[in-house]
This record gives sequence, structure tokens and C-alpha cells, in this order.
Amino acid sequence: MTHMKPLKILYLFIGIGLLVFVLTHTDLPSVWFQLKKVGWGILVVLVVYKIAFIVDSFAWQFTLPSTQLSRRWLYDLWKVRMVGAAFSKVLPFSSFGGAPVKGFILKHHYGIHYKEGAASLILAESTHMISMVLFMATGVLLILFASNLPESYHFFSILSLGAITTGILLFYLVQRYKVTSLTGSWVSKRKFGQRLKKFIHQFQDMDERLVQFYTRDRRCFFSASFLNLVNWYLGALEIYVIFYFLGHPITIIDAVILETLIELVRAGTFFIPAGLGSQEAIFMIATEAIAGQSTLGVAAALIRRVREVIWLIWGFSIGLEYSQKPFDLVKDAQKDLN
Repeated sequence: MTHMKPLKILYLFIGIGLLVFVLTHTDLPSVWFQLKKVGWGILVVLVVYKIAFIVDSFAWQFTLPSTQLSRRWLYDLWKVRMVGAAFSKVLPFSSFGGAPVKGFILKHHYGIHYKEGAASLILAESTHMISMVLFMATGVLLILFASNLPESYHFFSILSLGAITTGILLFYLVQRYKVTSLTGSWVSKRKFGQRLKKFIHQFQDMDERLVQFYTRDRRCFFSASFLNLVNWYLGALEIYVIFYFLGHPITIIDAVILETLIELVRAGTFFIPAGLGSQEAIFMIATEAIAGQSTLGVAAALIRRVREVIWLIWGFSIGLEYSQKPFDLVKDAQKDLN
């Protein structure tokens, strides 16, 4: 694990460099003037994001067969999701950073075995990414046919969507057709694979859970995917609300286009903790192209950062229910995995 520390530092410095670039190329007094207009509107932004978070937790519940569709379970999973999201923001590799913490809490506080918890996290991420492709496809179509963005944006959006779609399709096919299990079975028949039989058995059990979700539990699969798709549009709604309270309303179409461009960039810079710098850069560039004001985009990005900081504090405060020192959850999860 020690060899990862220099990489973490490198990714962080890349993000800081991008942020410094944005701030040095922005009229900061104008940004501050824009931010002062928001006022109580930040509460509306938080309400929209909370609704999105509840929808996300509900979608996750469909991947956990041992739970019941009840308000109590939804509340508990929302809390686990909040804690995991807090760690995801401060650890590299986007949402995967908080996965071990969520798995640990599910096992030790709610009695959900690691096998089911791990499978649910993979499935939640899969349905999240599948719905993301559907949302981005809508956004790219709008970029191509309902915007006046330059040709460079057309090329970037098509190329990025193609790359992301290919990666997600491969990720799905690996799960759906048990590629991991088949590879493990081949390895186990070789002399060097005899010692790996225990781990190979774990992979096979995991693959069975994943395939069952995609084939026999299709109602859950489609329900989770649909809710995640709704969640992506709530993200666009959040942007719409932000620009409204900044005093520069945009159309829902522009909000979907902005959210699509932001997520395309975030997907390519997933290794940067919290998308530091990359989110501000794409907000600045895309808003300049759509609304003609780069400072407006930086102001919108900073409002999202304020929302993220509030959510971060809230997530870690909920983490106190599971550990007096929330960051010990990471160490405990690593010990369990080892």
C-alpha cells in the first residue's frame, strides 16, 4: 500500500494545479459578486441534493436482497451511503474510495455479510454507470443538435462518450458472463493456481450473485437503473437551480448539457480526489461557451463545493455513530480485507 502514497500526492497536486490555474484566470471580485446573490438559495440546492441522495440510497437497496423495502432500512442505508460518500471525497479513485468503508459498516453494524455487501456495491456502481451512459447519451445529442457549442465540443463529447460506454460495456460483460470465474477455473487447473483455490471460489460465488441480479432479479435491476437515471437528471436540476439563484437562469437543456460535460471530464479524472480543479475548469470553460461568462461558471462550481463541504461534514458526523474516530473505519476495513 505504501507505493500508493506518492500517487495519491501526485493526483492531489494535479488537482491543486488545475484549481490554481482556474483561479488565476478568473476575475475573483466578479465571482464574489455573483456568489453574494445566492443567499438562501443554497438551502434549495441542498434540498435538491438531499432528494438525489435519498433516491440513490433507494436504488442501492434493490441490490441488497437481505434487506426489506422499508423506511427504516432506507434510512440506515442512507447513513451508510453518507459515510461512504464522505470518504469517497477525500480518497482517490472517486466512488471506489468509500466502498470498503461501506462494506465494513454493513457487516459489523447491520449483519450483512461481506459477500452480499461487496456484490451490492459492484451492482450499485454498475447500475449507476449504465444509467450514466443513458443520461450522457441524451446530453451528447443535445450538444450536437440543440446547442451552439463549437465543433471541438462535439468531437470531445462523442469521443468521451464512446470511450466511457466501451469501458462500462466491458465491465458489464465481465460480470454477466462470469469472465472472472472462467479465468479462475483455468488458473486453478494449473500448478501455480492450486494455492489460489480459496480465492477463486470467492470469485465464483460473487459472479453467481451478479449474474442472478442481471438475469433472475431483472425487476430489481431495472428499478435500480431507473432510479439512478432519475438521479442524474436531479444533478442537472441542481445546476439549473444554482444558475437561477446566481441571477442568470439557463434552460433545462443547457443544464443537462453542462452536467454531461462535467461528468465526462470527471469520468476521465476519477483519480483526482473530489475532482479538485477539474470540476472548476470544466464549469469555467463550458459556461463561457454556453452563457458567455466564465466567472459565472466558477461561481457555480464553488457553490457545488460549498454543498460538498457541508455533505462531507455531515457524512463524517454520521460516521461517529459507527466509530468514535471515523477515519479508523478505513483501517478496520483494511484489516478485515487482509
